[in-house]
Amino acid sequence: MEQNIHIDQILMEQLVLHRVGNKSMEEGIGVAKKLFNLTDELREVLMTYFIGSFKLEDLYEFNHEADLSMNEIYNYCTAIFEDPEQHFYEQSIHILKHLYDKSNHVKIKGGELYVAYFKDCVVEDEMVDAIGIFKAENKDTYLKLKLDEEEEWTLDFEQGTDISNLDKGCLVFNKEKESGFRVVSIDLKSADAKYWKDEFLSITQVQDERFHTKAYLDMCKEFGKKAFKEEDKHERVDFLNRSKDYFEHYKEFEEQEFKEVIFEDNHDKVDSFEAHKQEFQEKLGIEDTADNGFFISKPVVKKAKRSFKNNIQLDTQMEIKILSSEAQAEGFLERGYDDEKGMKYYKIYFNNEK
Repeated sequence: MEQNIHIDQILMEQLVLHRVGNKSMEEGIGVAKKLFNLTDELREVLMTYFIGSFKLEDLYEFNHEADLSMNEIYNYCTAIFEDPEQHFYEQSIHILKHLYDKSNHVKIKGGELYVAYFKDCVVEDEMVDAIGIFKAENKDTYLKLKLDEEEEWTLDFEQGTDISNLDKGCLVFNKEKESGFRVVSIDLKSADAKYWKDEFLSITQVQDERFHTKAYLDMCKEFGKKAFKEEDKHERVDFLNRSKDYFEHYKEFEEQEFKEVIFEDNHDKVDSFEAHKQEFQEKLGIEDTADNGFFISKPVVKKAKRSFKNNIQLDTQMEIKILSSEAQAEGFLERGYDDEKGMKYYKIYFNNEK
């Protein structure tokens, strides 16, 4: 079922702020001497900064190509969760040093590293603790206005962090420890994603129903582009509409049923689809869902169907938009060739104009 995560009522118990530089430039690190003394006002401001950028949609988990126990951040978080009062500060320093080791590309910016400990996170209806790791890199200039003793305005400026824009961050929930915890990370551009997600955190997306729904829809779109010839655009649109309609109307995905609904008796396309699916899954390291199936994530379907192209563009400044697979299944659209004109044509049947 859909992941159920709520962080609107979480409480920040501990916070430490370190400084991390670029290792390739030998900028070094700055280790905080103690934890922050958190006031209610500071907590409120920081919670807005730390939490506001998370969408809580795609879930990740720590991994390692050899063994999960060799993932550094996984080990540091495990130690903190076991005894946060005793281990939080010392493990935050290990996190700092690991981030510095991975900050060895010339384009990686130095900045502040915040490590926080949270309580009262709800994950799948269970109350759990969480660890937040946040990095602030970019500074903005802020103007300061104030009245002097003669009640004249003076204008000054200072550099600071925009609390509406978190540069990098993740939340690690004390849930599913055996498989690498449950992790959410803010969306990053590709270059930063490799450095933050792949090298520093080493996380991969949890293959849950959101993941499988999106992966299968992406695979169908890719197959639609490759499997149909240029002159068979109406068949491509029909395939994409059938795929989209299946995911909209069914609650659970069952692969054999899907292929029967989509391809009917077109065995040639079934074989090429199966070959494409295996290639797609191997390329992305996706588990084969042929035997087990999965629940269909309706939010993912709603978002993904916007990118399913259901139109046929013609070179006569006209475009045909087919909203559902039923249009072709009912024979409302025919394609042919006119020998007299020497042109292809589409014939459309309807009862009334809207």
